[in-house]
Amino acid sequence: MNTLSILSLNEIPKVGLRIIEKVLSTTQISDLQSPSDLIEILKKANAKYKNNNKSYMPDIEEVKVALEKAHNIINCSRLKNIQIISIKDANYPKYLLQIPDHPVLLHVLGNADALNRECIAIVGTRKPTDYGFSMAKKLGSLFAKNGYVVVSGLAEGIDTAAHLGALDAGGLTIAVVAHGLDTIYPQSNKMLADEIIKNKGAIVSEYPVGTEIKRSYFVKRDRIQSGLSLGVFVVETGKEGGTMHTANFCKKQNRILIVLQHSASGNMQLMSDNTSKIIFKEDNDAVLVINAMNSIKKELLNRINKESSIHSNKKEKCPAKTINSAQMVLNL
Repeated sequence: MNTLSILSLNEIPKVGLRIIEKVLSTTQISDLQSPSDLIEILKKANAKYKNNNKSYMPDIEEVKVALEKAHNIINCSRLKNIQIISIKDANYPKYLLQIPDHPVLLHVLGNADALNRECIAIVGTRKPTDYGFSMAKKLGSLFAKNGYVVVSGLAEGIDTAAHLGALDAGGLTIAVVAHGLDTIYPQSNKMLADEIIKNKGAIVSEYPVGTEIKRSYFVKRDRIQSGLSLGVFVVETGKEGGTMHTANFCKKQNRILIVLQHSASGNMQLMSDNTSKIIFKEDNDAVLVINAMNSIKKELLNRINKESSIHSNKKEKCPAKTINSAQMVLNL
């Protein structure tokens, strides 16, 4: 099924990930010519799952509107050099696909290949201490020097520092945002966003062009930051807010949680709970982080290859190359 079909389905009210994945498992249709084609796709899916009494069938007018929106999104995205990647595309981020609530579509400005590199998310408060900002920048640089793409949310504070650190080291960084890519939020980071793209990084959103910010979108965005990454590094945070959401998603997604030893209330809470994590106290703890992320990578790749072997007899297994912690650059 092509991107237009998936985008059209995604624009129909009440059609979410569950319905779209049901459709994708029941049809091989690659071309969408009319609203009636989309109706037929949904009918085929509902026929296969006829015992599901909650199946939803939109009317023809809803489908017409959705198809028109999808065409407009595609045309506008092309004009703005925004790539649209669906879960059926080979370059959909392999680790993100492993989370249960992965986005059906991703909208990408810049280097989409960066999404399939080994990533670490570095997150924290918008109003850090000088120490927190300095550490986030140093950590962004450290992990970039050691081959990791640094993921954050383009917010002021810790996010900004992490992105800057990666850029200063000549590395790649990805900003995951909670709005359409025809705008940048906050505007104070417009220049930073431009630098990220200029240096072969990417700005990513699950929302199409024209989508304005909503508070709930930030929470949904946080699952993507952790889902793209092998680990989430919490630098400085309070007990509430987006950083804690990202940390919780990290745990649910079985990624490595790393917490900087810091007196901030959120850091103290994360360090004291009974869940598995690495408490980062000194530079050499970076070796522990790398080793833990290598282990997570192997687990994820084994799962990916196992799923691939079930669905296809012809496949190339994902390489299990790991970063050698013995050769890490540890100078902060």
